[in-house]
Amino acid sequence: MNSELVRNSLKLFTAAFITAGVALWTERIEFVWYPLVAVVVVVDDSDDQTAKAASNRILGTAMGGLITFIVHTIVQGWVGVLVSLLVMIPVLRVLGWSGGLNTAGLLSVMFLMIPDYTALNWDYVFNRGLDTIVGCVIALLVGLLFWPRGVYRELNQADAYLRGAIGDQLQRYRNWMHHNGPRPLPLAPAPLSSKLQRIEALVNQEQRSPRRHQMKARGWNRRLLLWQQGYFHWLAWEQLMAELPEDVLRRTELVESSVDAMAGELSDGVLSSFAPASLRRWHAVTQRQGLPLFPMLALAQEQQPLHGSLRALARSVPC
Repeated sequence: MNSELVRNSLKLFTAAFITAGVALWTERIEFVWYPLVAVVVVVDDSDDQTAKAASNRILGTAMGGLITFIVHTIVQGWVGVLVSLLVMIPVLRVLGWSGGLNTAGLLSVMFLMIPDYTALNWDYVFNRGLDTIVGCVIALLVGLLFWPRGVYRELNQADAYLRGAIGDQLQRYRNWMHHNGPRPLPLAPAPLSSKLQRIEALVNQEQRSPRRHQMKARGWNRRLLLWQQGYFHWLAWEQLMAELPEDVLRRTELVESSVDAMAGELSDGVLSSFAPASLRRWHAVTQRQGLPLFPMLALAQEQQPLHGSLRALARSVPC
C-alpha cells in the first residue's frame, strides 16, 4: 500500500477522533460537524503543514465568517453565498491569507444550514467560526506533532533510489561488457519517473515556502536540473543500447570506457580520469573501426550528456 496514502489516512482519522473527543468532552461546540468538516478540509490539503499555513487558514476563517455575516445582513440565501465568495476571494488575497480560502468559503456555505436567518447574529458567527478554528488547529497540530513531513529526508531517499537503480544497472552493463553476466534489459521507467516527480514536487513546494533560500543553499535546485537532464538522456541511451547489436557494442571502446566510468562514479563517488568523449572523437573511432555511423553518433549524443550529468551528480553529496 502507498505509504503516503497510509500517512494521510492515519492523520485524518487521528485528527477527526481528537476533534470529536474535544467537542463531546467540553460540550462547548453545538454542532460537531463544523470542526469535523474543517478537519477534512485541512488534512486533505497537500500544502506543507507549517505555522504560516495554519495562521493563514485560521485568519481566513475568521475573515470569512465576518464577511459572510455582513453580506447576509443585506442579501440572504444562495445569492448571499455567491456575493460573500465574490468579496472574500480578493480580500483574502490582498491580506495574504489565500491559504484560508477553502475553510472561509466552506464556512460561508455552512451558514445556509441555519433554519432562520434572523439567528445569524454576532454570537452565531463567533461560535461557528470558533468551532471551525478548533478543527483547523487540531488537524494542523496532529500533522505537525505526529506525522511531520521530513522534506529533506524524502529528497535524500528519492535521490538514493535513483542513484542506486541507475548505478546497479550500469554495473550490470559493465559486467556484461566484460563477459561476466547476461545482457541487461532496460530499466522500467515508471519507478524512476515516480521518484523524479517526487523530487520535483518537493523542490517546487519548498521554493514557494519561506525556506526557499535553505533549499537553494543545499543545492537541490541544481540537483533537480541534473536529474531531469540525466533521466531524459538515460531513457534514450538505454533504448539505443538495447537496439544496437551486441558485437557492435563490444567493439566500441568508448562505450565500454564510459560505462566503466559512469558505474564507478555514480556507485562509489570516485571520479575517473575518463572524460566524456566529444562527438568528433566518436566520429573518428566509429569510422576507424568500421561501425555503423548514424546509430553510433546517436548513441554518442545521448551518452555524452548522460555521462556529464552523472559525473556532476557524483561530485555533490545530497544533504
